[in-house]
Amino acid sequence: MAEFRCHQCSKIMGTGEKFTFVRKGPVHLDCLVSSKRKEIAEEKVQELKLLSSVLESELQHLVNLLSRKADDEKLDTVIKNKIKEMEKASGETTRLIFEL
Repeated sequence: MAEFRCHQCSKIMGTGEKFTFVRKGPVHLDCLVSSKRKEIAEEKVQELKLLSSVLESELQHLVNLLSRKADDEKLDTVIKNKIKEMEKASGETTRLIFEL
């Protein structure tokens, strides 16, 4: 499995950790949210809370999917497609957070 290092805290991403990708590289979910909180205006805090909650759910679902292994080729394809869908969804949510 590929090894990534958080561009904010410089720690290696462990298996099962929730992280996403931004322009500067991979970043832990908590690092992203805490740094974004420092940057945004007070009126955007509720939006950040909501989007970070959505992203956390998406990333947890992605972690769950990545731990699934199917013996059947058809089911394996279904899981791979679900992983791609969740990667896309979490990427879109990350972009919305980044744009706050």
